[in-house]
Amino acid sequence: MHLVLTFFHQIKGPSVYLSYPEVELEEDIISSLIKFFDLEINETFFEIVLITKRKKIINLHFQIPSQWARGKKEFVMLSLLMKKEYESEQFYAFLVDASYRILNTDNVYKAFYKFDDFRDDNDIEIDLTFEQIKKILINCLTRLITRIEDKIKGVNKKEPFPFS
Repeated sequence: MHLVLTFFHQIKGPSVYLSYPEVELEEDIISSLIKFFDLEINETFFEIVLITKRKKIINLHFQIPSQWARGKKEFVMLSLLMKKEYESEQFYAFLVDASYRILNTDNVYKAFYKFDDFRDDNDIEIDLTFEQIKKILINCLTRLITRIEDKIKGVNKKEPFPFS
């Protein structure tokens, strides 16, 4: 499994911003994520199946209020890459939970300006919020994998799968 955060950069357009685990994603996967981000879909939650890769990518679009963005919003997409055998509906709550954790981070919009040239090096909040988002992705995916492993082993049968 792989958790990816894509966002719309005001000059460069959509780009993969963060992913966990921190292994290099295949170029065609990155290209696909960027294309999915640009799709004009009315749904905020959707899936794409990559049959030749035997993978499924489930996606959740959401907006982050921003004092620095045009229109006062950052457009982002959280994606979970997984085996195509998993039922994506079961992971909707996981993506919603992770997005709320990101949204509830103070001044989270600043994280998206970490690699911009105009960045004020004295604004430590940019680095702090970037690290907070990174930590959220790591913690959320780690908990999800643990829940899946526990479910497979028969642990936590009382808890709903995979997130609540």
